[in-house]
Amino acid sequence: MKYEWDREPEVIEGEYEVLDEWDAGETGDGWGNRNIRLDPRPPYVTYAILGLNVAVWLVMSFIGTLFDIDLDYQLFYFGAKVNELIAEGEYWRLFTAMFLHVGGMHLLFNSYALYVYGPIVEKLYGKIRFVVIYVLSGLMGSLFSYLFSPHPAAGASGAIFGLMGSLLYFRKRKRDAFQRVFGPALFIVIGINLLLGFIQPGIDNWGHIGGLVGGFLAANAVGLYRERRLSDKVIAWALIVMIFALGLWIGQQKYHPKKAMYIEGLRQAYSVPFCQKV
Repeated sequence: MKYEWDREPEVIEGEYEVLDEWDAGETGDGWGNRNIRLDPRPPYVTYAILGLNVAVWLVMSFIGTLFDIDLDYQLFYFGAKVNELIAEGEYWRLFTAMFLHVGGMHLLFNSYALYVYGPIVEKLYGKIRFVVIYVLSGLMGSLFSYLFSPHPAAGASGAIFGLMGSLLYFRKRKRDAFQRVFGPALFIVIGINLLLGFIQPGIDNWGHIGGLVGGFLAANAVGLYRERRLSDKVIAWALIVMIFALGLWIGQQKYHPKKAMYIEGLRQAYSVPFCQKV
């Protein structure tokens, strides 16, 4: 493996999207489907996640400025995805990586995407199910990146792609309403962003793909707001558990022997000791 953590921050594999703003218009019966039940409360979970992402970035930037720590070094300590360390047992990095951002523009793009798609998904699925979808999508994005991309990575767009994946489940359950609200626009946005991920350097497209898959599966596992389809949920949950169990096992076999070499490469790059596994 080529140890590239000391490269320029902008080429650490962050994740971002270029998203067209979507006007949700009317809700409820205005969608032309009386069977759709929406969470009537404001989308405060979306705003809480937005605030958390900004707060983490501010704290990380403050500490970096205060102690003169480079951005890539900050990302390492705050929990970016590093394959060898995850294989060693630092599985928490699969979770923390989704709340880190590689600079202000990266944060801005992801915040805008979450602001656009978060409220409608939260309305369609409700607060608790929205959190489950967001977290599982982010974890699945980190898992795919862990399995298929060798580079360190950080970013929320695996979770954000998961929100779009959950809308594909909405299409499966309420096709007419989906066509009225989204039409082909959602597929175009997904396609453009995946294409950008393949042609632009510095983007971890495996995180996007994993998030998209994770969002669709998570939506199947929890269902729409107050929807009860027990048999479908059991199958979806079993598939999610199987993917994570198999993925973590494969990753450990793939990366575990390289951990000592990777840590040594980091130490030589910075000539300072790194924190050990916690």
